[in-house]
Amino acid sequence: MKKVVVILVVFFVMVGAMIGELVYVNKFYNGLQRDLEVIAENIDAHSEHVENDQTVALCAALEDKWESGKRVLLMLQNHNTVRNFDDKIVSLCAVVKSDNYNDAVIFVRSAINYIDDVLLDSVPFLSNIL
Repeated sequence: MKKVVVILVVFFVMVGAMIGELVYVNKFYNGLQRDLEVIAENIDAHSEHVENDQTVALCAALEDKWESGKRVLLMLQNHNTVRNFDDKIVSLCAVVKSDNYNDAVIFVRSAINYIDDVLLDSVPFLSNIL
C-alpha cells in the first residue's frame, strides 16, 4: 500500500510540474507577443523615423524582459527554439536602431509569428502527440 501512495504522490508532483511549466511558458510568451504587437504598432505609426525614443525604449524593455526569462526557458524548452527567438529579438532591436522601416516590419512580424508557432507546439494537443 505504501508503494502505491508513493507512486501516486510522485505522479501528481510530475503532473503538477508539467502544468506549471505549460502555464509559465504560455504566460511568458503571451506577454512577449503583446509587447511585440505594441512595437509593431509603434513602428507602423513612425514609418518615417523608426529609430525614435519610444520605439527604442520599447525594444530595450523587450530585451530586458527576454533576458530575465531566457534562462528559465532554456531549462524548460528546446535550446534551439530559445536561441532562434533570441536571434529574432536581437535582430529586431538592431534593425530598429539602424532606422530601417522595411526590415523592422519584417523582423517584428517574424517574431510574432514565431511565438504563435512556439505556443502551438508547447501545448500538448492530440495532433502534436501523434
